[in-house]
Amino acid sequence: MIQKFEFGKWFIEYDLQDGARIGKLTYNGVDIVTTAPEQFKAPETDYGLYETRPVYGYDDCFPSVEQSIYPGIEWEIPDHGELCWLPWEIEKAHKRLTFTVESSVLPVRFNRILEFGNSSLVWKFEVLNSGQNPLPFQHVIHPLMPLDDVTNIELPEFESVNNERGETFHLKSPGDVKKFLLNVLPGDFHMLFVQGAKQGRIGWTMRKALRVLMDYPLDHFPGIGIWWNNSGYPDEDGCRRNECAFEPIPGRSSTLSEAVDQGLALMAEPGKPFTWEITWNVEIKQ
Repeated sequence: MIQKFEFGKWFIEYDLQDGARIGKLTYNGVDIVTTAPEQFKAPETDYGLYETRPVYGYDDCFPSVEQSIYPGIEWEIPDHGELCWLPWEIEKAHKRLTFTVESSVLPVRFNRILEFGNSSLVWKFEVLNSGQNPLPFQHVIHPLMPLDDVTNIELPEFESVNNERGETFHLKSPGDVKKFLLNVLPGDFHMLFVQGAKQGRIGWTMRKALRVLMDYPLDHFPGIGIWWNNSGYPDEDGCRRNECAFEPIPGRSSTLSEAVDQGLALMAEPGKPFTWEITWNVEIKQ
C-alpha cells in the first residue's frame, strides 16, 4: 500500500511491502526520482532478477548491488541486494521517517532514516549486527532520476574512470565526464565507475532549475557509480527506460566480493551500530 508524507516543500510516497521503495520524491513540485511506469512489461531476455519488477524511484542496495556470493556462507545475494525484496516497517515523526528491515539471512537490522529540512534531506543509515562475527557489506543508494531532466553535472576531481567491464575511459576531468554523459545519444547507456574521487560531493541540476548537492563520507565511499541510461536498457521494445543515478560506492565496483578482496568493503562489528549520513541540499536557481 502506498503511503504519503509531506514536510514543507518536500513530498514523498513509499511502499513498505515493495522493499520500502520511494516511488515519488519531489521538492517544490519537481520530481527528483523517476515514477512508476503507466504500464510494465518484463523483458523476455534475462537481464537479472531486478528487471522482473517495475524499476523506478529509490531503493537500497545491500549487502551488494551485483548478484554475488556472500563471503564465507555461500549465500547468493540477490540482484541489487536483498533489501528491495523484503517488507519493511516504519516509524513516523514530525520531520523524520525511520524505515526498518531485518535481513532474512544475515543477523542484521538495517535502518534508513530520512530527516527533512526546509531545503535539505539527510539520509541516515544504520547497520546493526546482532551476530557473533564481523559482517562485510556494501551499501549503495539507488535514486533513479529522469535523465532527460538533468541539465548539469558536478563531480569532484578524480584519478580515473572505467566501466563495468573494466575498460578505461579517457576522461581526465569532471568536465570531460559531464560532456561525455550529456552527449550520450538516445538508445545508448553506460555504467561508469569514477575511481579515486578527491571530495565527497556530487551535484546535479534538473529542469525547472532545481539543483541538488549531495555530500557523503569519502572515507566510506571512495568510488562513484554513474548509471546513465538514455532509453537504451533493457534493449527491448516497451522496456527501455530514461534514467540516471549517482551512487557513492564502498569499493571500485558494485560487487561485494570484489570490495572485500580490495579491502574496501564496509564492516559491521557485532553489537556496534555502523552509521553514516548522506545529505542532499536543494536550491531553486533563479
